[in-house]
Amino acid sequence: MKQSQLQQAASLRFRRMTRKSYAAFNTLHRVVTIGTLSSLALFCAYASTASAQNVVSNDPQTTEPEKEHELEQVTVTASKLATPLNQAAKLITVISAKDIASAPIRSLQDLLVYVAGVDVAQRGGHGVQADISIRGGSQDQTMILLNGINLNSSQAGHLSFDIPINLSDIERIEILRGPSALIYGIGAFSGGINIITRHDTHDRLYASITAGMHRLREVELRGSSRLGNTINSISASNRSSAGYTDNTDYQINNALWQTRLELGEVNKIDLQAGYNEKQFGANKFYTAKFPLQYEYTRRYLASIRGEVGSKTLRLIPALYWDRAFDQFDLTKGSDIGRNYHRTDNYGVNLAATYLSALGMTTLAGDVRREDVVSSKLGYLRSRPEGHYTRWDSRTNLSLSLEHTLHVSDFTLSAGAMLNHTSLLKDVYKLLPSVSLTYHPTEAWSFSAGWSKSMRTPTFVDLWYTTETHNASGQLQPEYSQSYEISARYRTPILQAHLAGFKTAGKNLIDWVKHNPTDKWSSWNHSKIDNYGIEAGVAFCYGAYLPFLGSQSKLQLDYLYIHQEHSSEKLISLYSLNYLRHKLTARLTYSIGSRLEGSWDFRYQDRVNQPSPFATLDGKLDYLFSERVRVGIQANNITDTRYYDFASVIQPGFWLSAGITCRL
Repeated sequence: MKQSQLQQAASLRFRRMTRKSYAAFNTLHRVVTIGTLSSLALFCAYASTASAQNVVSNDPQTTEPEKEHELEQVTVTASKLATPLNQAAKLITVISAKDIASAPIRSLQDLLVYVAGVDVAQRGGHGVQADISIRGGSQDQTMILLNGINLNSSQAGHLSFDIPINLSDIERIEILRGPSALIYGIGAFSGGINIITRHDTHDRLYASITAGMHRLREVELRGSSRLGNTINSISASNRSSAGYTDNTDYQINNALWQTRLELGEVNKIDLQAGYNEKQFGANKFYTAKFPLQYEYTRRYLASIRGEVGSKTLRLIPALYWDRAFDQFDLTKGSDIGRNYHRTDNYGVNLAATYLSALGMTTLAGDVRREDVVSSKLGYLRSRPEGHYTRWDSRTNLSLSLEHTLHVSDFTLSAGAMLNHTSLLKDVYKLLPSVSLTYHPTEAWSFSAGWSKSMRTPTFVDLWYTTETHNASGQLQPEYSQSYEISARYRTPILQAHLAGFKTAGKNLIDWVKHNPTDKWSSWNHSKIDNYGIEAGVAFCYGAYLPFLGSQSKLQLDYLYIHQEHSSEKLISLYSLNYLRHKLTARLTYSIGSRLEGSWDFRYQDRVNQPSPFATLDGKLDYLFSERVRVGIQANNITDTRYYDFASVIQPGFWLSAGITCRL
């Protein structure tokens, strides 16, 4: 062939990613036909970074010479503004939508079981109710966010995960370990979990149907569309089961609407509204004396959040509201011991980020109002409203200032939050934070940090007095200071991390008793110190064993905690009930082009449990096409008898199957 007959194709190499899925191609100013672009955002996720990948254009009209394009690192929301993952000083786990789709789970709570640094104490199966804590903290010390909006329950941490979200909505989940008041607010006493939803139209229609043992039934639908400069989506689901033992039946309904208004290339406004409804048998959930407990909850939420400005100055305003109803029956169907609660949380916050030659400066303010009307919680009302004979409220104000400086291979960040809560009249608390990260190479990073944090008691902590509990209205906020050092290594084939931490807490809020027959009483521990080590490694072996799939990987993670406290003779419900050891292992693989599978293993040793336990879960999907797949899932394959919390038995072997369609 003659040289003139040859057509040249430009080769484009992408080293890094921008914070938007489409931004890799925004600056090309021409049509590029993409051949293969594997391992985009969150390649080999779970605390991973984006990898480089060659992309070859097949456009016959392209005659430009080879070009190289730099893309930013994967960004996470571990600051007021998205930050490259490798610049985050704290240890962050990122779980992608692909990880969620391949995991043998039925809910978000099930998914977090596989994260070694997270303690998921489930009271029922499939996300009915669970206490989610990080690094030896309690469920009330973990901040839960949806697209950066605070969803913590002011009533009790058991309800913080009553979130109106479906698994098909999720783009990724970011789990930040350690006190993070400067980042998320005072509710992030031991860490934060931020759920990021999808804003795209890749799947205009998504449908999933699942059935299984114990009369398990699940239906999930999601639709998305682009109208002008808006991206819109709506999803709904219904999940139910007759239960795996007496009084463990449940029914859960979710609905979520989202709209993103795009104001140019970088500015946007996000609106979201959702509804969550649960009714479930609460067999021994709160006390073993009453096995016929039952609970019915509803939650509404709405928020608007923007990100506007220039590359130099960015403004991030947000306004939100959520309302939660809770009816608890001590004995199902009986008025005796029945409680009614309604909480409202309102919030407004504004963050301003300024980029200069001296680095990035962030100034942020937050106002949050929390109200409750109840039959049990709060002061007596002068005019009762139906079941609501009591009330309480409080306001939290905070102002924070942070500066981040990049010098050569070092990233230094320092700041402080000034906080005031109406629970403490004329008292203002300063919560400083400082961190340093060193990047000697692209693969290696080393970090060290120190910070202070605080948390106010929930309404249940302050007021819940019943046949089995006795609250103290004199509770004080709890405080801590945390120290952490970590080392991380990341390449497209291998990722690893090792971290050591100490969290020194005082006035920690807990429910305790001296003797097994006593009532539970809320009080402040004088001192609890948690020392721990986290380690993990992910090996993407698909590059060496391509017959098992290019995206195949093996993930191992381990957490160890040692606790020192001054309450040796007390029986603790939360703070002293921590995981001493947790080991998780995950193996994903493919068999040919049609079969995809995963195995998930968990080993746990809790200090107040008589013996450790291990569970094994598995999933296998068959791909009829890119749009249709069927799968079978087996949980607790070994039929292990175990307890996450007190005397609440967890599900044994549970088999289910389903079909998923995307259009």
